[in-house]
Amino acid sequence: MITFQELIQRLNNFWIKKGVAIQQGYDLEVGAGTFNPATFLRCLGPEPYSAAYVEPSRRPTDGRYGTNPNRVQHYFQYQVMMKPSPQNLQELYLQSLEAIGFDLKEHDIRFVHDDWESPTLGASGLGWEVWMDGMEVTQFTYFQNCGGLSLKPVTGEITYGLERLALYIQKVDSIFDIKWNDTLTYGDIYFRNEVEWTTYNFEASSNEMWFKHFEDYEKESKNCLKHGLVIPAYDFVMKASHAFNMLDARGVISVTERTGYIARVRSLACEVAKAYVKSREEQGFPLIKNGVEPPIERTTFQDLDDELIEAKPTKKEDFLLEIGSEELPASFVTTGCINLERLIRNLLTKESIPFDEIEMYGTPRRITAVVKGLAMAKPSQEEERRGPAVEVAFNEKGQLTPAGLGFFRSIKKEPAHLSDIKEGKEKDLSIREQSGKDYLFANLKTEGRSTALILFEHLPDLILNVDFPKKMRWSDLDIAYARPLRWIVALFGKHVIPFQIGNITASRNSFGHSQLCPWDFALLKAQDYFHLLKNHKVIPDITERKSVIEKKLDELEKSHTCQILAREKVLEEVANLTEWPELIVGSFDANFLKVPKEVLISEMVEHQKYFPMEKPDGTLKNQFVITANTKPSPKIKEGNERALSPRLADGLALYDLDVKVSLDSFIEKLKSITFQKDLGTVYDKTERLIKHGKLLQKLLKISTPEKIERAATLSKCDIPSKMIYEFPELQGYMGRYYALAHKEDPEVADSIEEHWRPRGEGGELPKTETGILLSLAEKFDNLVGFSLIGIKATSSSDPYALRRQAFGIIKIIIDNQFNLPLKTVLEGIMKHFPQSIYKGKEESLKELEEFFVARVKTVFLDYDVSKDEVEASLSGGIDDIFDTFCKVKALHSFRAQEDKFTKLYEVYRRAKGQIGKENFQNFSESLLVEHAEKELHHHLALSEKPFTEALERHAYDQAYLLISDIQPHLAKLFDEVKILSDDSKIRANRIALLKRVFDRFFLLLDFGKIRVE
Repeated sequence: MITFQELIQRLNNFWIKKGVAIQQGYDLEVGAGTFNPATFLRCLGPEPYSAAYVEPSRRPTDGRYGTNPNRVQHYFQYQVMMKPSPQNLQELYLQSLEAIGFDLKEHDIRFVHDDWESPTLGASGLGWEVWMDGMEVTQFTYFQNCGGLSLKPVTGEITYGLERLALYIQKVDSIFDIKWNDTLTYGDIYFRNEVEWTTYNFEASSNEMWFKHFEDYEKESKNCLKHGLVIPAYDFVMKASHAFNMLDARGVISVTERTGYIARVRSLACEVAKAYVKSREEQGFPLIKNGVEPPIERTTFQDLDDELIEAKPTKKEDFLLEIGSEELPASFVTTGCINLERLIRNLLTKESIPFDEIEMYGTPRRITAVVKGLAMAKPSQEEERRGPAVEVAFNEKGQLTPAGLGFFRSIKKEPAHLSDIKEGKEKDLSIREQSGKDYLFANLKTEGRSTALILFEHLPDLILNVDFPKKMRWSDLDIAYARPLRWIVALFGKHVIPFQIGNITASRNSFGHSQLCPWDFALLKAQDYFHLLKNHKVIPDITERKSVIEKKLDELEKSHTCQILAREKVLEEVANLTEWPELIVGSFDANFLKVPKEVLISEMVEHQKYFPMEKPDGTLKNQFVITANTKPSPKIKEGNERALSPRLADGLALYDLDVKVSLDSFIEKLKSITFQKDLGTVYDKTERLIKHGKLLQKLLKISTPEKIERAATLSKCDIPSKMIYEFPELQGYMGRYYALAHKEDPEVADSIEEHWRPRGEGGELPKTETGILLSLAEKFDNLVGFSLIGIKATSSSDPYALRRQAFGIIKIIIDNQFNLPLKTVLEGIMKHFPQSIYKGKEESLKELEEFFVARVKTVFLDYDVSKDEVEASLSGGIDDIFDTFCKVKALHSFRAQEDKFTKLYEVYRRAKGQIGKENFQNFSESLLVEHAEKELHHHLALSEKPFTEALERHAYDQAYLLISDIQPHLAKLFDEVKILSDDSKIRANRIALLKRVFDRFFLLLDFGKIRVE
């Protein structure tokens, strides 16, 4: 058996052979190996450096009193930093795993997106968690910034989780059972330390002392910097960081204060970083050697095959471009495909190169474009372009004006004399008359050109310009991509286009699956790509990989009599985390099923990317589906089960701790948690929710004042819990469970979860009466509160999800058919905020009403109505959102009666044309002359009462039928009566009669907003 200390020795031996200096862990408390000066300081500046060391690390908040087999506050990291990061750093890492005893063919090794950040150090990097059979065993990062400075060259950092690797090698389930050497276990040495330090960190430490320490360390670090003592100054940065961690573990720093403390440590770290680089520069950067590596031999267009250069436009071939990289984040694969396709299409269109179609494919290690039927040459083209009039292009003296010079620049031609153009000396320029004026004309010729030449010139920049959410640099190169580039295939038919990016030359060699077929292979022609890739265990088509997984999930549902949960969410990720997906069913201890279902699902879905399995009765099975990226094996199944168990155990332990805490204790802690600096604490928010809830209860007459008061009081009770600290996405869910555990009214308990609904687009709405009231109160509180302090959602930023809050309110109102007076609610809610925070009450009220109008226009479209129907129905405002919604739906139904609607719309247009800009006067029945106008007046009088009653009953379908009955009377009026009579009084009276019709229309809709083709 490989002991813990032998594991360390093997890593030391491996990295010694790679030329890495073996250093020691630093003699201060640090949270991670990155804090060690060998990484933080040495990654700064241009000097190369490589080191490895074991770092004893302390994270006070991770303590579990020795009860969690996989979670401790003191542990060991094996840290490797290499600067500049070597091109084969991934291969070196995988080789190191083999060196310590792993047969990688037996394990599912996964590089899973995890961009690393240390806010206290002002450091960040891009990279992965490395998973072995579902358990994170290493953090692999390419540093991009450190101490607030952009890094060049880039440092590659590998942080091994030594305890987790030892668990695998020794096949034990608890850190404390790891064999340290032949006689001692990890627990023999550290178990008691874990119990006592956890107790100290959470319960016994002196807050007063650690607050003072933080102040002293910050002060001393600044003092050291004043004296030019950079390295001692950094020691005090580490000390200040640990003091902050101790205070954080005690929960004595609020959310707002926490941000401030982190900023103070980061400020110190950034000052140290600048001073360190300056100090090394003053020393002449002593580690930079004078030796210069030979430059890479550059390719030129002369390296293209003659057949490509001399190709004719009539000949077509398929073009293959495969961009091979280290593992892309799952979400980047589809994004990369979309953006690469757009860039290639734009290039070919701009260059007028014909092609049939572009097909896109992607896996974690490659993004591929196949241009089918691409012309091998760009045909010659002629184009005539008209310029400005001669009198505009030249002045009286025949000299070019700015407009004339601009035309010559646009056609990329040297300016010419007017006389030369007139005399025909400029063969590509002429003057012709058009519409009575002389104009300049240019005959532009574009010579045909080899497509391969164009691709050779443009592809390097095109690839580097593919958009991704984030890009990174690596090694000492001046290029950026989503992850380090490893290979490029560029085949046009059977010919290579050998362009270069960084230190990579495009070739015909692709690579197979990283574990199943980890070697390169040559493609003779572009058409060989798909079958050869599949022969090397890679499915390049995203859709095909999804289909493979979905088909296997369907089979598992049948064979296990269950429903697979979170299909869409997990499928989207795992399809782009694998190149050859295989499914395995794993299981966990059924005792964990007493943990709330949401906790188990969160662990499986969010953290492990597993598919949970549910029984027909809606309860969870103690089984889950693993998506492996290699051949399934018992070892992979067992590894994933062992990876999940500690997470579930942690969830169970946290839940057991939380349910023992009284709800009143949780509520008391809300007083020290800041909601928002101007809006007070979370406790202040719950006090407002009580008032909001009672206001809404009175207006809607649902639930009871007592229930809404209790629900609002408990609404945030889970926020201070240990479970929510670990799983913030479970807010509300856990509050419900805690309330039920303490025998609260079930509807009150349900409302704690329901008030977060809808949790996303298309999410479930609250169902209980109290939950509905609390959900509305929560959303109105956010909208009104942030408006009062001047925080708004903009087109580019909505950090407080204010749009989602408004969408939720509108959906709840429509779903429950509530007639809720919006302005009354907004004004009432505003009174529940202290006037001291107001930035302008009337302005906020107006902004909120406009905000709701915009959201209403969007939400209504989800109900199968058209945009113009929504716009037309908003003429009466939206103070009663459900009432406005009913008007829209009634209009939509009436519009479906094409004959009635079309005829009514036609007479509306005629009436609108007749009224024009006429001034309106009072209507007088005595001035009616013609039978048709008297008939219309009579109909309006008879129908007024039933129309008004229909409006009062919100019976808008009936109201539309009543106004449609006006149509024949209006049509008759236009056919028989001259509206614009020569008699001014009669004309004015007829206009007033039409206005009465318009006023009736306007009570339902603004016909002017309707679009009829």
